[in-house]
Amino acid sequence: MLHFPQPTGRTRSCHRSRIGVLSVHRAGMLPRGVAAVLALLLCLSPAAAGAQQAEALRAAFVLNFLKFAEWPAAALGEASSPLVVAVVGEDLQAGALEKGLEGKEIQGRKLVVRVYRDAAQWSHEGKACQALYLTPAAHESWPAVRADLAGKPVLTISEAPGFCARGGMLNLYQEDQRIRFEANPPAAEKAGLKLRSTLLTLATIVKTEGGLQ
Repeated sequence: MLHFPQPTGRTRSCHRSRIGVLSVHRAGMLPRGVAAVLALLLCLSPAAAGAQQAEALRAAFVLNFLKFAEWPAAALGEASSPLVVAVVGEDLQAGALEKGLEGKEIQGRKLVVRVYRDAAQWSHEGKACQALYLTPAAHESWPAVRADLAGKPVLTISEAPGFCARGGMLNLYQEDQRIRFEANPPAAEKAGLKLRSTLLTLATIVKTEGGLQ
């Protein structure tokens, strides 16, 4: 039997607080299978899998993040336009994300993954994206990337300590040999994005630290 954390009703700026499970999509309920996939991922252990399986698990999280985010219509372009995911930093995670996301379809759009060796290459070539994943190989460049993205409707994701506290929107981390994730809804809202409640009720809510915009 799967066990999920119970509601705490608290959020903190730098400390994590767990919120319970609720499945809501717009004005109605999501199909149980859709919300259950993300909940099930929280119960899987990367420690029990090999390196490739662990990275595939991370890619599955990112795919579900994209499913439960909403962009303004102007940021998506025409109905036939793909949803572009920029992956900054070439490492094992970049390869797994490209393999796990490329060609998938969400919200009626094909996913296109573009990998950049570093933030400098992305800044020159890859700003036309709807989501950006910062790999461990490039996490130190987050302040510069954040400045480039200020006010733009780009969903930012990483797996780095303090990412959400420093203005990132979604951050993976490990706890009790399980992959968990943090979410910073105000950072998403400031960029014109919305993180659906289905996603947020499975997340640890973190607010941007004081002084960071």
